[in-house]
Amino acid sequence: MRRDTVVGLFALTAGTAYSVMTWNLPRATVGDALAPLMFPGILGGLMILLGLGVLVIDRKRSLRGEAERPPEVKDPGYWKLILGTVMACAAYGLAFDALGYVLSTAPFLWTLLMLANEPGRWRQNLLLSAAFTFVLWLVFVKGFQINLPTFFQGGPI
Repeated sequence: MRRDTVVGLFALTAGTAYSVMTWNLPRATVGDALAPLMFPGILGGLMILLGLGVLVIDRKRSLRGEAERPPEVKDPGYWKLILGTVMACAAYGLAFDALGYVLSTAPFLWTLLMLANEPGRWRQNLLLSAAFTFVLWLVFVKGFQINLPTFFQGGPI
């Protein structure tokens, strides 16, 4: 089985499962009952469509006799990036309520930037993560009037 076929089948299966789970969510009791299901329903439908698209394109390539490209030699550095990202996301999720938005988001973004960029650019990464954290805080707290958890105890700002 070709690699693109496996990817298409996975996307199709995941999209179908996601759509079924979305449809089983409780309906809203106030307003439009289906409104909370719209966004996840659209995501599930897109996953199904994209999975079908990959399958159709792969099938056309197969019928034309195009050979599957050999897999490229994988750089072992990708595993460090993937594992570091997963660990940073887990730590961020655990720290967010306890430390608040600023004290958890800035180090999280800095860690991701350090994983993705050269280690010698730590000052630029630090400045970028602090600025991005502050700008997002301004957008949500001042612009959208959405309180974010603050330092320790998770209380609103």
